[in-house]
Amino acid sequence: MILRLAIIGFGNVGQEFARMLLVKREWLLRNRGLDVEVLAIATKTKGSLLSRTAIDLEKVLSHLKTNGTFKGLPECCDLPPLKMINNCDADMMIELTPLNIENGQPAIEHIKAALDAGMDVVTANKGPVAWAYDELRDRARARNLRFRFEGAVMDGTPVFNLVERTLPGCQVIGLEGVLNSTSNFVVDEMAKGRTMESAIKEAQAKGIAEADPSLDIDGWDAVAKITALANVIMEANLTPKQVEREGIRDLTAEDIKNASAKGGRIRLIARAARAGDRIRLTVKPQVVGPDSVFWSVEGTSSALKFETDLMGDLTIVESGPGTTQTAYAIFSDMLLTVEAIRSGTLY
Repeated sequence: MILRLAIIGFGNVGQEFARMLLVKREWLLRNRGLDVEVLAIATKTKGSLLSRTAIDLEKVLSHLKTNGTFKGLPECCDLPPLKMINNCDADMMIELTPLNIENGQPAIEHIKAALDAGMDVVTANKGPVAWAYDELRDRARARNLRFRFEGAVMDGTPVFNLVERTLPGCQVIGLEGVLNSTSNFVVDEMAKGRTMESAIKEAQAKGIAEADPSLDIDGWDAVAKITALANVIMEANLTPKQVEREGIRDLTAEDIKNASAKGGRIRLIARAARAGDRIRLTVKPQVVGPDSVFWSVEGTSSALKFETDLMGDLTIVESGPGTTQTAYAIFSDMLLTVEAIRSGTLY
C-alpha cells in the first residue's frame, strides 16, 4: 500500500516526523507493507513544497538545515496551505501548525479542507479539538474518513487511545492532570529560590518554553488541553473560553514557601468534573501533598488521572517528553488510520 501525505506545518515536530519516516521506512515496508510518500509540505515562513511524486525528505531536511528555507529546491512554490491541500493528491493530511488559543484557526480550516478533499487527518494541534471537535468528528464520519489527534495533549503518551482501545464500556466521569511542562518547571525552579523571570529564561534556554511563554504561564495551554480531553472523552462540547482559568503569573515566592511549610507543593491542576447535567472545567494552581498522584510529577513531566465508573482511578505519567514523543504520536496515529482503512472501519 502506498500512503501519500501532505504535511501542513514543518517545525521541530514536523521535521522529527520526517526523520522518523526515513528511519522507519524499511520497517514499514517489511512489517506493514506500507510505503509512505510525502507529496506536499506547507509552512508559514520557510516556503512550501508540492510534487506529483515522492519528495526526497532526506534532501529536504539537509537543505533546510543549511539554508533555513525551501528556496532552491525544485518542488518549492508559494502556494498557501489551503491551496496546497486542494492541489495535491494526498491520501492523508498531517496538520502541525501552532496553537491559536483564540479560535483554533487556521488549523480548523485546514482540517475541513482536507476532509472535504477526501483526506484522512492526523494532527498534534490541540486547538481544533478544543474549539471544534464535534463538528470535525461529524464532518469526518459523514465522509467515511478518520480524524486522529493523539499528540494534542501528552505528546506521544496514549490518552485518547487508552480510553478508546482499552476501556470499552467504561465511562470516564472525571479528569485531573498536570498538563503544562513550562508551568511545572517554573514552579519547581521557584521552589529552589529562583525568580519566575529567571526560571522562564531557563525554560526557554532548554527549549521547554516558547519565546512568548504567556500561553503557559497564564494557563491557556492547560486550558486547551483539558478542553480537548473533556470534549473527546466526556462529550463536553465546550470551548476554552468556558474554562475557569487561573495561571501561575501571580504566584509568589511566599506562596511557594507557605505551601512547603505545610508539607505541600504547588502544581497547576487542570480538571474536568461533572456538575449535575454539565461539565465544569477549571485550571488553577493548587497545593498537593505527598498523598497526591501529582506530588512526584516534576520538571517537564506530566500526568493525567482518569476517574471512571468501572475501573476506579487510573493515572498515566509521562517523564521528560520531547519532540520525538510528539512525532511518534503522529506516526502511531498514521498507522492506526491505515489499519482502519484496511479494515474498512472509522477507528
